[in-house]
Amino acid sequence: MSLVPRLSIVIPVHNEQDTVQELTARIVEVVKTDYELIFVDDGSTDETWQRLLQLYRADQVRLLRLRKRFGKTAALMAGFSLVRGETVLTLDGDLQDDPTEIPRFLVKLEEGYDLVTGWKKRRRDPITKVISSRLFNFAVRRMTGLVLRDINCGFKALRGEVARALHIHGEMHRFIPVLAAAQGFRVTEIEVTHHPRRHGLSKYGFERMFKGFFDLVTVVLLTRFRERPAHGFGLAALALLGLALLALAGWLILGAASGLLLILAATFAVAGAVFLAAGWATEYVVAFGAGSSQLPYYSVRERLD
Repeated sequence: MSLVPRLSIVIPVHNEQDTVQELTARIVEVVKTDYELIFVDDGSTDETWQRLLQLYRADQVRLLRLRKRFGKTAALMAGFSLVRGETVLTLDGDLQDDPTEIPRFLVKLEEGYDLVTGWKKRRRDPITKVISSRLFNFAVRRMTGLVLRDINCGFKALRGEVARALHIHGEMHRFIPVLAAAQGFRVTEIEVTHHPRRHGLSKYGFERMFKGFFDLVTVVLLTRFRERPAHGFGLAALALLGLALLALAGWLILGAASGLLLILAATFAVAGAVFLAAGWATEYVVAFGAGSSQLPYYSVRERLD
């Protein structure tokens, strides 16, 4: 194996003791180029780390163990910090992604794209997860303008420069294609097979859709209004002030019997003023260069290269 592999495969795992060994064997059968596997154990409480230790191979199967569960975003960033390959591939460790599709991702990258994400056209998940995913993907398409049918598929291939350009936190991993496209990278998707989960439990529930919508607002501000945040907050403020004027007009027309409209008018007006103030404050921070800290937001317990 060469010192610099052509392909780095990053796999974040949490409580996947029953899948990591089979997943590794299936990847080895498929990948014929020089590669490295980077498993990031995100605070597993089962035997996942012990199973990974049995897979460890110096310079090829590399292991990173976080001190506690920091989340998928942190696990991916920890893995990205170690990659050496010119191409990076990510997939989940639960065997729902099919390793036999890895060559298709690499072929698509060769067509000139910088990031290729999977599209699970037929999801093998509970109906609540399917519905929430479709609603979320629709909202992302409408608000970001990036036309992808499955924004949050964990099966992705990206050029090394894309992985190194990402600085994400919180639960921003689901927006990697949006953030990459905002930096000028070419993004596309391919349809992939999605298998039913055979072991363990899903780490995500219906509530993740609501968290995702909050993160979506942040992503829109970061990608469309990063250099002019006051404009983004200003649009929301104008909408709220418009609602305040409508409520006030209704109160003036209907008279004292419509006291609720007056309360709504005051509420919308105050909210609009708050958004304006927030926009100006954010603009000040951007203008005077108060950049974000580069300190990692995860803690490594053990590392084997």
